[in-house]
Amino acid sequence: MKKYLNLYFKTLCLIMLTSIMSLSSLAQPNGNKHDKIENLKIAFLSKKLNLSPKTAQEFWPIYNQYDNAKQRLFRKYKQQFRKQNLSMQDVEYRMEHEKEFLELRKKYINRFDRVLTPVQLTDLKRSERQFKKLLLKRVQRRK
Repeated sequence: MKKYLNLYFKTLCLIMLTSIMSLSSLAQPNGNKHDKIENLKIAFLSKKLNLSPKTAQEFWPIYNQYDNAKQRLFRKYKQQFRKQNLSMQDVEYRMEHEKEFLELRKKYINRFDRVLTPVQLTDLKRSERQFKKLLLKRVQRRK
C-alpha cells in the first residue's frame, strides 16, 4: 500500500509541476504561444493518460517524434485541403494522405506499445481530440 501511495504522490507532483509550469507560462505576456500550448498539452495528456513519472519520461520523446512527423505530413498536404473545386485526382490525393497518416499511426503504435498499456493507447487518440476541443473553446471565448 505504501508503494502505491508513493507512486501516486510522485505522479501527483509531476502533474502539479507541469500544471504550474504551464500556468506560469500563460502569465507571461511575451511568452511563445506554441510553448504555452505544448505545456498545456503535456499537462492535459499526462493527466488523462494517468502517466507515472517513469512512463512519462519514456512516453514524451516518442510522442514528440510522432507529433513532429504528423505535423510534417499535415503541412505536406495542407494546400490540397483548401481547394474549393476538387477533381477526382484531388480526392485520390487526399486518400493517399489518409493512408500515410494511418501508416504513421501504425508505426508509432508499435513504439507506444512498449511504454503504454492498451487502455492508455486507446485513450491517447481520444485525449488528443479532447485537448483540441478544449483549445478551440478557449480561443472562441477570447473572441
